[in-house]
Amino acid sequence: MNPKVSGGAVRTTAPVAMREREPAQNGSEFLIGMFRTMWRHRHLASLLIGRNVEASFRGSVLGKLWTALVPLLRLAIYTTVLGLILRVRWPGHHNTSLETALLYFVGLTFYDFFMEAIHTAPALMADNVNFVKKVVFPLEILPFATVGAALVRLCVTGTILLVFFIIIRGVPPLAALSIPLAVVPFALIVLGTVWFLSALGAYVRDLRQLTGVLALVMMYLSPIFFPLVMVPERARALFYVNPLAFPIETTRGALFSGQWPAWWALLAYAAVAWLFAAAGYRWFVRVKPGFADVI
Repeated sequence: MNPKVSGGAVRTTAPVAMREREPAQNGSEFLIGMFRTMWRHRHLASLLIGRNVEASFRGSVLGKLWTALVPLLRLAIYTTVLGLILRVRWPGHHNTSLETALLYFVGLTFYDFFMEAIHTAPALMADNVNFVKKVVFPLEILPFATVGAALVRLCVTGTILLVFFIIIRGVPPLAALSIPLAVVPFALIVLGTVWFLSALGAYVRDLRQLTGVLALVMMYLSPIFFPLVMVPERARALFYVNPLAFPIETTRGALFSGQWPAWWALLAYAAVAWLFAAAGYRWFVRVKPGFADVI
């Protein structure tokens, strides 16, 4: 029985005992099973993504306009504080105040996307307890909807970044076409992380407190406020392990220097992202039968 949506809310009336059974996982199913599930429930996923986006601004006066206003206000703050007051200049570049703000804005945009999804992950099952306990529902869609809503806001913020880049520097270099090739595997890594954390968070409630610590670690081990070339070589490996490093450096290099990413690095990053997301999905599917007993 499939869930139904009416008036923006998800409804279903099937008993708990009739939970969906996942097919046995062979090698190919491990790699593409998550995509099959997303495709099979694509309509439901799109509705949940829309619900999550609207929930952020429900009851506010400006509503969905905040999706664009928040990154605009952040960019204005970065420009004022970093460019006009502190007169910070990006190492190796001679940029205007707005260009400097855009360089920082790139890193913080990816960081905000990552943390928006990760912050809600540990409590995701507890916050949707009705779906877990009372209905037949593809629970693996909930992490996908969480990341999808964060991805919508990332696209809005990225559009604002592109518009201001065109205003101050003109048409982006051709290398900018490589940016989506770095964003897609990064989104897969975030999705795999949310699958892992949302499943583990159902059993370990303390996990939500650790996300604050994770936020600090990810921020200081990411090239958000400086380029990776400033990091000593012997410590640079720590930053390369961070999944945020590749999309941030790729985007900055493509936009501001016209640099294409190394294709071997792009393929390696995509392969790791795919395997990580598949592992997160498999972990979630394996432990989800016990959610109803612990929540």
